[in-house]
Amino acid sequence: MKTKFIFLLFISLFLYSCGSDDDICIGGEATPRMKVKFKTKATGKMKTMDSLFIAVDYGTGPIPVYGIVGKTDSVLIPLRVDETPFTKMYVGVSRAAVNSQIKINYSTVSEYVSPACGIKKLYQNVNSELEVPNSVLGVEQNQTQIIDENKTHLFLLF
Repeated sequence: MKTKFIFLLFISLFLYSCGSDDDICIGGEATPRMKVKFKTKATGKMKTMDSLFIAVDYGTGPIPVYGIVGKTDSVLIPLRVDETPFTKMYVGVSRAAVNSQIKINYSTVSEYVSPACGIKKLYQNVNSELEVPNSVLGVEQNQTQIIDENKTHLFLLF
């Protein structure tokens, strides 16, 4: 009985040690999201939003991706990963009025990460245009590439 236990323990330890580092994807290797911050249009100074609601159209109509009634100074917005060269984003300061429309244009490049993570999209030649102004009065592009989530890519002007 004791030898069976030792044998099973040895086999389980052997199988557990066979996994490689590529078995999981946890180090931020996924497709980066667009980092958005806020400014006051009149002064150009950074702004903290008291409430913010964002919906994104991934091809099937606007889907709410962010909504908070509380202070926030930045948000991370996932963009489309299909072959469409743009993503439409809808922004408002209340749940009932998500009415400013922003079109984010880009070209994509695929990059192989690992067997576990697969392929990620990187966004190049990024530019944004405010198609319908309401609560958002303007946009200011800060980066033309989205290769990580560390830098601010877009400022929304309120």
